[in-house]
Amino acid sequence: MKQFIFFLIVLIVGVRAEANPGPAPVPAVANDATTALANAGAVRLQFNEIVTAQDHTDSVLVIFDRYDLTGAGVIYQRYAADAGQGIDISAVPAGKYYVTIKIRGMYSDEIEKVITIKSKKSEKVRVDLKTK
Repeated sequence: MKQFIFFLIVLIVGVRAEANPGPAPVPAVANDATTALANAGAVRLQFNEIVTAQDHTDSVLVIFDRYDLTGAGVIYQRYAADAGQGIDISAVPAGKYYVTIKIRGMYSDEIEKVITIKSKKSEKVRVDLKTK
């Protein structure tokens, strides 16, 4: 038993002495605002019917999750529809996303879509709401 423990210790010390330290660590580069905007696109969510009356406005919660499951909640923000029954979202990083749209107000609906955002492009997505 003593020979086995001695052999194991010599093996560990020998491997440790021969091990390569590996590559030097690379310092993290701060994300530059210009590179973030260079790879960004925009999307307009166009609704068929949403209440935008002067006395009442439905709020819309929009959540962008990466399609390859590497980033959750890339955009997680509440919006209000404009007079044209839509929402403009700019500076969305290029890529494919699962988009969850939760509408609160007179329409209480939740819609999930897959959207592809291209760099320096503007996408328009039609969102059909269920009427009550």
